[in-house]
Amino acid sequence: MKRTACVLLIILMLVVSLPALAKKARVIRAPGGTNTDIGLVLDASYDSRLDNLVPGYKIIDVALVNQSFNIVLLHPEKDRWEIKLGGDEEKTIPAIYNLRGKLPQAYNTLPERIKPLLSYPLALPIGAREVIDIFVPENVDVSKFTELHVYIHSVDTKLEILARQ
Repeated sequence: MKRTACVLLIILMLVVSLPALAKKARVIRAPGGTNTDIGLVLDASYDSRLDNLVPGYKIIDVALVNQSFNIVLLHPEKDRWEIKLGGDEEKTIPAIYNLRGKLPQAYNTLPERIKPLLSYPLALPIGAREVIDIFVPENVDVSKFTELHVYIHSVDTKLEILARQ
């Protein structure tokens, strides 16, 4: 009886302590255009003139600058991008950042000269300056866009960037 109670107590302690031991992604919150703790500078903007480029989607341009002393690897399957809308009902909208992988039909309809401009890079070399285009459905009211949330798998960090309006 005592042995069973000890085993159950140990199992209970393990189950209770496991969430505390689990590694959680670091979250960095910063205004757009400022250097984050990991040496990345991000800013995002929406330009309605690009709305008809990919049918059914609106485009948000994201500028990335790697000011760290490391190459930052990007992973098309494990990174996550989303935008946060402000206003009365705040909500987070997942964004498509790998058009070729997620929407190949839309990607194939684009002119050949535009396709390389909309690709998702696999790495940000030291000192690199890149523009990544992310896509949200056309029914999203992008005028309420207030934040960009990016999880970069290679550095296990979520960046919450306040968009400059």
